[in-house]
Amino acid sequence: MTFRSKLLIAVGLIILTSVLLSSAITYICAKRQLESVARKEVEEKVALIARQSQIALDTFKTDMELLGELSLVRQVAVSPGDRNLVDEANWYFQEIVKKSKVYQSVNLVDLNAKCIASSYPNRINHAVLRRIVYKRADFQAAVAGKTSVSQILVSHGTGRPAIFISVPVRVHGRIVAVLRPALDLDYFNNYFLRPQQYIHGGKAYFFDPQLDTTLPEGWKITNVMTAKPYIPPEIPAFSELLTKKQGFVQYSSQNGAQLVAFLRTSNPEFLFVVERALQDILAPIQAMRKIAIITLIITLLGISFSVFMIFDPLLRKLEQCMIFVREIEAGLFYKRLITWGDHEISRLARGLNAMAESLEVGRDALEEAERMYRGIFENAVEGIFVTNSEGFFVNANPAIAQVLGYDSPSEIIGTHVTQYYSQEKRAVLLEALERHGTVKNFEITFRRRDGTERIGLLYVRADKDSEGRITRIQGIGEDITEQKQIEEERRRAEEAQRLFVQAQLEALRYQINPHFLFNVLNSLAALSESDPGRVPGLVCRLSGYLRSTLAARESGLVPLAEEMEAITNYLNLEKVRFEDNLAISIHAPDALQDAMIPELLIQPLVENAIKHGMKTSSMPLQVDVSCREANGSLEIVVSNTGRWIGRDNGNGAGDGGVGLENIRKRLSLTYGDQYLLSVHEEDGRVRVTVGIPRTRRDA
Repeated sequence: MTFRSKLLIAVGLIILTSVLLSSAITYICAKRQLESVARKEVEEKVALIARQSQIALDTFKTDMELLGELSLVRQVAVSPGDRNLVDEANWYFQEIVKKSKVYQSVNLVDLNAKCIASSYPNRINHAVLRRIVYKRADFQAAVAGKTSVSQILVSHGTGRPAIFISVPVRVHGRIVAVLRPALDLDYFNNYFLRPQQYIHGGKAYFFDPQLDTTLPEGWKITNVMTAKPYIPPEIPAFSELLTKKQGFVQYSSQNGAQLVAFLRTSNPEFLFVVERALQDILAPIQAMRKIAIITLIITLLGISFSVFMIFDPLLRKLEQCMIFVREIEAGLFYKRLITWGDHEISRLARGLNAMAESLEVGRDALEEAERMYRGIFENAVEGIFVTNSEGFFVNANPAIAQVLGYDSPSEIIGTHVTQYYSQEKRAVLLEALERHGTVKNFEITFRRRDGTERIGLLYVRADKDSEGRITRIQGIGEDITEQKQIEEERRRAEEAQRLFVQAQLEALRYQINPHFLFNVLNSLAALSESDPGRVPGLVCRLSGYLRSTLAARESGLVPLAEEMEAITNYLNLEKVRFEDNLAISIHAPDALQDAMIPELLIQPLVENAIKHGMKTSSMPLQVDVSCREANGSLEIVVSNTGRWIGRDNGNGAGDGGVGLENIRKRLSLTYGDQYLLSVHEEDGRVRVTVGIPRTRRDA
């Protein structure tokens, strides 16, 4: 649609709006006046109808009181067992129901609420109905001597809403029974209130908006009336109807909007309503609306023609200017407008020409600068990104897309940063940006497209507005996962070397322990007298053992054969000391001799087995060292008779000097989580098992 057409339509809409507004104001004022008059009328009508209905109910009460004084009724009340009297009373009550067309039933009950005569004879002696009637307030009031009218209730005999009039029946001044007719609510509305709408206009009735017409489950209605089913009024149960004494409500029905005036009486409490359709109330102003529409159409056509003739030439020139602006927006800077005259639109055209010329000159320089920036941005090795203040990517280069596992930057633009790292970490970053504006070396754990987690390092800067609010975040990100892994491996290697040196020093401490050396030297002295031939061999074993404990390898790993040789020398030395109190068993298959294990790994376990075994085992102490291959792993088991003793003095002596925790750390640093270290005690033996990956010397 052209600008000229839009402007003409806009002017027409302004005129149309003005006429509609004035017509609407007039209509609303007239409508309110009519509604005010109607409210006053229906308020008066509902008060009048409530009064007339009360008079009608008083008439029914009087009729029933006269019926209660009838000789037949008194005789039945005194002699309920007289079948003839009861049948006559039943027939009489049936005639009353038939002729009045208002009563559902007429019932005579004794003071225990048992029915003794009724227009429906099957109610006589009905036990369930007796219990229901006995609880009614109107019945209890009649037993107390007062004629009473009930609230609107649901009759269990007919299943329809009704009003019960309870009249005491007296014989010689003593109450002997209660006459209890039931006025049908629907009949009452039809016969007494419906005719009022022809006199006063509007529907009139009374009802209970909260009436529950459901009967107990499984209840069978004993007396079915031939009337149509009761249909309650459509009026919703507004809170005003339930709480206020009188007032107005308005609702929509199938016949349109309805205005309802209500009045609540007391003793008994009844709700009377009169409703009128708003369409009937507003009928006098419907003709005025048609006249206003015709006047509006004629006025709109006349003014639209005048506006078109005056403004069309100027609007055509202005439209050409707008087309030229769109062409400039599309990048067609070479086009020019033909100017005419010296009015405002002509000056606008000359200004647009000058702007197009200036843009054409500056475009080339801008494109050149953009090409340079784009080349730097696209080819940068670092991952560069830009997000808005909410955290959504608005720009990114290929490097950052590759870091996040995507093929193209377009795949991450528009996504939120918390898709890649946690909301908590972003909150910390934002807090730092708020304080400093720039954050360097901010480490995060981020998720790639394939779900793997990596470690990243960010350098970010926040752009802020004049009030200090963050408007944009620019940054550089890189993946430092491999770098962190290298640093972690180096740390683990250094820690492993430290523990290895600690183990060497601990072993050396054991070897130079005076008690150990004294024990060995004492054994040598004893052998020199009793068995001199064994002394040279014992000295060689001591020398070999000391040499193996003092030697160190840069890798911290030794072949199993060397480690088992050192253990054999140590156990043979201890065998000389303890003689028959120590039994030794060493088993290491030849196929495993070249397997590489951490140096001095078995030594602490064997020392521990002898030390605590001598305290807890019966003699001789049995110490077994065995090696085997299981599923590609090397399994070393050191077992002894006796019981397991953990740390006993806080310095590590209780678990073999270096301690199981030291061994566990060395294994973790050397093999990660691919190792096993367990202690198990069963059947009088302590078993320490070490499982490590099987590696050979040339691996």
